[in-house]
Amino acid sequence: MSSKPVGYLLGNCSLIVMLVGLIIAAYNGKVLIVVLLGLILSAAGLAKLYSYLSLVRVHCQRSLNWQRVFPGERVEVNMRVVNFKPLPLPWLKVDSEIPAGLIPEASPARDGLLSKVIALLWYARASWQHKLVCPRRGYYPLGQIRITSGDIFGLYRRTRLKKVSDPIIVYPRLFAIDKMAIPSWYPLGETRAAQRIFRDPTRVIGIRDYTPHDSPRYIHWKATAIHQKLQVKVFEPTTNPKLALLLDLESFGYDEVSSERTGSLSSKTDEVFETALSTAASLAKYFIEHKSAVGLFVNTCLADSGRPVGIPPGSGTGHLVSILEALAKVTPHSSGLLAELIQGEQKHLPWGTTLIFILSKPTVSISRLLSSLKERGHKSVTIPVGEHDWKEDDALNQSEAVGVIS
Repeated sequence: MSSKPVGYLLGNCSLIVMLVGLIIAAYNGKVLIVVLLGLILSAAGLAKLYSYLSLVRVHCQRSLNWQRVFPGERVEVNMRVVNFKPLPLPWLKVDSEIPAGLIPEASPARDGLLSKVIALLWYARASWQHKLVCPRRGYYPLGQIRITSGDIFGLYRRTRLKKVSDPIIVYPRLFAIDKMAIPSWYPLGETRAAQRIFRDPTRVIGIRDYTPHDSPRYIHWKATAIHQKLQVKVFEPTTNPKLALLLDLESFGYDEVSSERTGSLSSKTDEVFETALSTAASLAKYFIEHKSAVGLFVNTCLADSGRPVGIPPGSGTGHLVSILEALAKVTPHSSGLLAELIQGEQKHLPWGTTLIFILSKPTVSISRLLSSLKERGHKSVTIPVGEHDWKEDDALNQSEAVGVIS
């Protein structure tokens, strides 16, 4: 908590000088000067006392109606101030810091602050709202709250800082994904297979006559009694793919040395990068809704922790939320090579996991990684993003390209 006067005349040094002048004037019998200096010192003393007590038992709270939104949506920042003392506040200013990238709906923020000036009576409270538009994906922690008040004349101001961090997480945009056939080496699951190679014993689609090659476990005894000969169950072939989405920052022109671009190249690079993140989010949503297990690996430095993304394959709504939050916090600052990240996370990738690479352009490290993963028993799929010509690159031949998103 800090306090400062308005101007140098009301500072401590000036007040000491006026006090000395008052004593000298009183000693010399200068009544007018004594009265004038006495009024000034009395007013300054009362103002200092009022200012000292102004922020005592004043509580301020900030809350958000939503902390997780999609681009273009709005967040309401609810502010609430309570004065728990019998001393009224003639004026009270509340400033709330907001990060760059969030746009106030009503009036523009000055110096990155949402400001409000109010007056509070004794034991009174006030509340108001600020609406913020979230135009871009990202991680936006709201900063500290600064409360300023003082005496009725505004001679002395007192400020108190409340350090809070209310993060707003803006997910990537989601695209509509058509039906995609992703190769998998897992025989059982929720998705119907195109070829009848494996069968799922939990899904019966009919019966047929028993043959010596059939297992006695699959005999349909009720149908056998009806047909008076052995019948066995026919199962629907299904596959439940385990997938891992991988984004390599090196593919988009970012590395651990320099992740900033200048001019038109920066705008274009960032646009392609955001498209890739939206592609990953859309694929994760699509496959999790279709009962597949999905993981995410990105060699980035997350906005809140500075660590790379390494989420093992999983399913369910909670897992999808974790993936979307991680994609929202991705920054263009690389944590190292993607191959090194995958090597460290290899234990979290079951044998046969299909790896989906979302890339802007092939790199030497990606080509080597594809060859290495193929030897470890993983299928790979490449989804090119942007306008790069992949026909001239040998890295494309290491995987199955399923489409270009631009």
